[in-house]
Amino acid sequence: MCRKVLPCVRIWSDKCSSKYGRRRPFILAGSLMISVAVTIIGFSADIGYLLGDADEDHRNFKGT
Repeated sequence: MCRKVLPCVRIWSDKCSSKYGRRRPFILAGSLMISVAVTIIGFSADIGYLLGDADEDHRNFKGT
């Protein structure tokens, strides 16, 4: 995926003529997307439960 996405983002950022610069809007958008993704990963068990995941589907982790 990175082999296809990153060259496109580089081309778009090179052609960008924002008042904030060429790279800053892409850095901001990327960091926001990563923040949302990490938050979703953190709440994935709760989201699964809200979407109908049953308790018997879960494995109980018994840490060491």
